[in-house]
Amino acid sequence: MRSLALLRTALFLAFSFLGLRAQDPAVPVPAAPVISIERLTRTEPVDFDRDLLPVLQVSCLPCHNKTTTKADLLLETPADLIRGGESGAAVVPGNSAESLLLKLSTHEAKPRMPPKDNKANAVNLTPRELGLLALWIDQGCKASERRATQIHWESPAERVQPVYAVAMAADGHVAAAGRGNRLMPLDPVEGVVRGWLSDAGQSTKPAAAHRDLVNSVAFSPDGTWLASGGFREIKLWKRSFAPVGAWAEGTLPTNGFPGQPLAAPAGGRQLRLNTNGVPELADDKGNPIVGLHAGPRLPESDAPRIRRLAQSDLDAHRSRLASVEKELAAQSDRVRKSAEALEVARKARDEKASLEHRARVVSSIAEAVLARGERAGSSTNELKVLRDRLEAARKAVEPLAAEALKTQTRLDTAGEESRLAQWSRDRAAVSLLVARRSLDDAHAKLDALPGGTNPIPWIEVRTAAWSPSGHRVALVTARTVQVWSAETGVWIASSVLGEDVDRLSFEGETRLRLGRSCSPGVASWDFEPRYVLSATLGSGEDNSPLPDRVNALAFRPDGLRLASGSGEPTRGGEVRVWDPATGRHLYGFTNVHSDAVLALAWSPDGSRLATGGADRFARVIDVADGRIVASLEGHTGHVLAVSWRADGRVLATGSADLAVKFWTLGSADRAKTVTGFGKEIVAVCHLGTGGDVVAVPGEADFVRVTEAGEKPSTLPGSREFQHAAAVSYDGRWLLAGGQDGVLRSWDIETRKVRRELGR
Repeated sequence: MRSLALLRTALFLAFSFLGLRAQDPAVPVPAAPVISIERLTRTEPVDFDRDLLPVLQVSCLPCHNKTTTKADLLLETPADLIRGGESGAAVVPGNSAESLLLKLSTHEAKPRMPPKDNKANAVNLTPRELGLLALWIDQGCKASERRATQIHWESPAERVQPVYAVAMAADGHVAAAGRGNRLMPLDPVEGVVRGWLSDAGQSTKPAAAHRDLVNSVAFSPDGTWLASGGFREIKLWKRSFAPVGAWAEGTLPTNGFPGQPLAAPAGGRQLRLNTNGVPELADDKGNPIVGLHAGPRLPESDAPRIRRLAQSDLDAHRSRLASVEKELAAQSDRVRKSAEALEVARKARDEKASLEHRARVVSSIAEAVLARGERAGSSTNELKVLRDRLEAARKAVEPLAAEALKTQTRLDTAGEESRLAQWSRDRAAVSLLVARRSLDDAHAKLDALPGGTNPIPWIEVRTAAWSPSGHRVALVTARTVQVWSAETGVWIASSVLGEDVDRLSFEGETRLRLGRSCSPGVASWDFEPRYVLSATLGSGEDNSPLPDRVNALAFRPDGLRLASGSGEPTRGGEVRVWDPATGRHLYGFTNVHSDAVLALAWSPDGSRLATGGADRFARVIDVADGRIVASLEGHTGHVLAVSWRADGRVLATGSADLAVKFWTLGSADRAKTVTGFGKEIVAVCHLGTGGDVVAVPGEADFVRVTEAGEKPSTLPGSREFQHAAAVSYDGRWLLAGGQDGVLRSWDIETRKVRRELGR
């Protein structure tokens, strides 16, 4: 028993001692172990990019990179390390012992790096990695020599043929799609593939256009230029037509046109000249269907469209004038009310000031009477009475003075409101003058527009012919021959003639025979347009000026400039502008987004660029000075698509957050959001001159969406995931493609699939 008692006492003392040790601040607590540094004996210099950067990428860069720069410290380059962050330089060249980065990484100093249980799952550097870092610092923190990285390319599998990009010329007379790493020009209306493009030219056999998948495609409005984007490169293809062949012996019969309408072989349609001498397609009863446009029908030569836009502009200015007039009336009423309030405040102030003045006079008199009594030797009782009167007079002043001060403050406030009201009224009056002037200018612009549907004058028409199938029609004017689609009236091809031709016939569907009555002879012309590689922008290798995949391409409305959108994922997004005629890089906008640029569109007047990025922002750049004039925040997913309304006042965006937004520019906080889509919005395309768009939500039917948020119709026909879409400027034709490699064209008016290519 005595032994047990002694054991209990010993245990009690031991635990008490341990408790005191734990609570005693003077007793040191064991610190976290310092990680040792393995001193390396290598004589070869440490290469930052090859040896050290992979180590930093695992343990340091998750929190200290270009987009996530904690403590203002960036560790991606030697210059970043030397520059340091909030605590100064991270490294001291030639002195690893004094380098903060090494101290924190070995846990010799706090805060220990990387932090324990960090969200990036960054791990401590090993002794050997610490030794590598120390040796690099002692060797002077030198940057690696710049050298190009050789990329070893492998061809995609034959079954990998998704359509990631499609594009159409403005009027839809030609289109192109990237299918896997191939690029095919096609006729979207007739559903004909016109071959495959490669560095060797255009061929009938499938060939690779890029070593990587084709990520983006764009057409100049007139179809002259085709651009395609892959990994770190852009290829420019130029359209050409074969020349008219040499004249040979032979004759062609005349067809009687233009003296009388020329009927199609299968009937149902005829070619005729209208009362203005413009050729047009008509039905078998002579009712006009569509006028033939000399060359591609471009937006700026479409008279009805120009008139609709001018009328829309006029309506907008008229609405603006009404709004300004309402504002002026409101501000004038505000001036009137503020003037009335000012007068009331002034009267109240004067009344209270008068009462205060009287009280002060009474107080002064009482003070003077008391002083005279004191000088006259009045009795104590008389002086007491006089002092009481003075005290009462002074007390009467205090509340009156306070009331007078309040009324003065109210008067000052009323005066300030009156001045602000007058300033606002004057500003509204100036805005009214500007609005009236703008309305007058819009009226003048509309009145100056020519009438009719085809403002381009036609030279005398000589002859015409139908193709054997009746799908195409050709026509000769003075030394010019042109071909159209007989189904839609869309222009296909043209050529200048060196001879006076007045006889014409088709040889198959893609060749014409030309004749002349003045002298014997027949010439042939293969009118199928061909695209030939004109330039390659960027090498596709490590030294390319394009940092990563070219995700977006867009031609300026005049076709003279090409914009590209790319960027290194999670690092930054950039836009570059090129001259397609020379392939020269003109200028660029870096760090437009903090992640890659995924969508791109020029404004209708070519003065602004709209971009969408993986950072969930859409932005608008003023091209003249490079300023970001609108930063549109509101999407919660990648912005995958941008589209301008024809008047440039509204921008539509589509996102991976399953939403479409309509932004009223000039008031970027005003955005109408349309939701209820099942998949991410990969494309939005404005239709014609109105505000409706076709939204392409991945795996579902395409949806027509209004700016009011309504969904009046859908375009069925696709269940595979879609990646890209394009629409003709008049909103008639839609072309889209997706994961199944099938291209589909829709007639938007009938909401039916017109053609399918690739099945």
